[in-house]
Amino acid sequence: MKTFSIMALLVYWSVIILAPVIANENSKYADKIIYPKKKPNK
Repeated sequence: MKTFSIMALLVYWSVIILAPVIANENSKYADKIIYPKKKPNK
């Protein structure tokens, strides 16, 4: 049980630390997406 708790905390903190890095990488690709100027009618 102690080993499971330590592993869970390591995974949790690695996600917390790496979240800003992953979000920053995703924003680089968001600049290349072309959005339409106006929503087309159905």
